[in-house]
Amino acid sequence: MDTTLPQAILLLSLNDKTGKTEDGYYQPALAGADIADLLLHRAIEFQAEDGTLVPLRHKRSMGAFLDQCDGVIGAASKAREITYWISELANQRDVIATIADELCHLGALSKEKTTMFGLFSRTVWPEASPVLESTLKAEMAAAMFEGNDPIEERLCLAIGLSKSVDLLKHNFDPDLLSQHQARIDSICKGDCLHSDATEAVVQAVQAAIEAANAAADSVIAGIID
Repeated sequence: MDTTLPQAILLLSLNDKTGKTEDGYYQPALAGADIADLLLHRAIEFQAEDGTLVPLRHKRSMGAFLDQCDGVIGAASKAREITYWISELANQRDVIATIADELCHLGALSKEKTTMFGLFSRTVWPEASPVLESTLKAEMAAAMFEGNDPIEERLCLAIGLSKSVDLLKHNFDPDLLSQHQARIDSICKGDCLHSDATEAVVQAVQAAIEAANAAADSVIAGIID
């Protein structure tokens, strides 16, 4: 993969023409992607006994968004569980804008201003060049549909996180996804992951999304009642 995990998830989340995100709970996936990448960079450490994340001393830069989230975790007064950080980082200000600006610098996106209802201005990020996203999708397709092993861990996480927020159906042929469901499920369950830490990230994202869905259902039920 030529992108960070958060960049990969955002590329798959954005409509190429409108530059808007597809419907769904993509924020937890972006937060999970960030945590997974920080783990892979060994900027943080997963404590299996209590499920918490511990910041590690380092001086390298990993990119604007990863550095921003690394700083938030590092500034915490105590170690927190992954589920806490999924929620906390998903609600950070300018999450999408920070990652999108990185992709603009890489030439994948462009930045535009649009008006909603003739009153409200918003920023969108339509596709500027398809190269990065096309390469990412080709790698994901090979892993899911061709059974190419071993799968690089960052790519495996991109597939698992994308499935958790229904991004696969927006980016790949539904018939192929159906035909290779068992293979995709195996990848998403962590069978191709190399550590308990990255598997825990995928599970935490799924739990966050289930909680968000349950909360939304509760609100709807209250309105109906």
